[in-house]
Amino acid sequence: MNISFKSFFSRGLAAGAIGGLCTALFIRLVTETQIGKAINFEDISHLGSPPGEAAMFARSTQTWGGMLAAIIFGTAVGAIFAVGLALVHHRIRAESEFGRSIRVAAAAFVATVVIPGLKYPPNPPTVGNPETINQRTFWYLLLMVAGIALVALTFRLWGQVTERGMVGAPRFIAVGGAFVVALSLIWVLFPKSPDPIEPPDNDATPALQIADDAPAVVLDQVLKVARQTGNESIRNPQDPAEPLDLDTVDQGTDLRGMPMAISTTKLRPDVYTTMVWHFRTQTFAGLALLWVVIGTMMGLFLDRSIAKDTPTIVQREAKPVGV
Repeated sequence: MNISFKSFFSRGLAAGAIGGLCTALFIRLVTETQIGKAINFEDISHLGSPPGEAAMFARSTQTWGGMLAAIIFGTAVGAIFAVGLALVHHRIRAESEFGRSIRVAAAAFVATVVIPGLKYPPNPPTVGNPETINQRTFWYLLLMVAGIALVALTFRLWGQVTERGMVGAPRFIAVGGAFVVALSLIWVLFPKSPDPIEPPDNDATPALQIADDAPAVVLDQVLKVARQTGNESIRNPQDPAEPLDLDTVDQGTDLRGMPMAISTTKLRPDVYTTMVWHFRTQTFAGLALLWVVIGTMMGLFLDRSIAKDTPTIVQREAKPVGV
């Protein structure tokens, strides 16, 4: 049964829009939590600093804008997927269009998400150095192209070894082993991420001020501990970026009114890394959802189209001649 390119493309757009909508809902209900935490970390790291410029768009506007962008992105991915599926349609063996669509979608997910994403994982907003965005994007896209080529060559190798009579476990070990070796080599050749993740810290930005009515006994203990441990959280009131020279302090009460920095890293360093980890895994899950929905809906649309165009033969009960 021949399927026109127009049918592929129109159904790809529809499948992509549905996939984008599902991904948008996933972002709103799941990933948005980690984005909010990342923004909170950024706000904490600037406690005590002069107020910065207000955001151009409110947080709610950004959230709905992100959902709209996900739908547009899903539609575009669906269109590209339809073109790719049309090109390789005759090369994929399957019992139905659904089977072909799911296989191509799984291969696309591995090539465009898993391979580049494990080498250059995504970061939530406010995390990382914004000056390295172009460099990270370049290497990510280049690795995506390499991933597409690797997956295509793996499919071709699978077909070649099958034609030579290799099936079952030997075929899986041979092709799978070649894929792992090639992927490992690609990952080694590509440079590491130019933007290591470091938790935000505001040691140089005093966020607190020692109260004027702080008890003397407490301040004496604070001064004693700071001298013993070399703690530099008490800052110079003339230059808060520099620690206070404790040798110039005679007694604890002299610390009243002094600026004091706090360290978000020292308070709970694990919380920040956990937030980044959750954002990355949820991003992978969202993209996996996108590809699953696109592959599923595309296959269903094509199968329904074929079933609709296939003539139905009606069986009639035979009657005796002359009746």
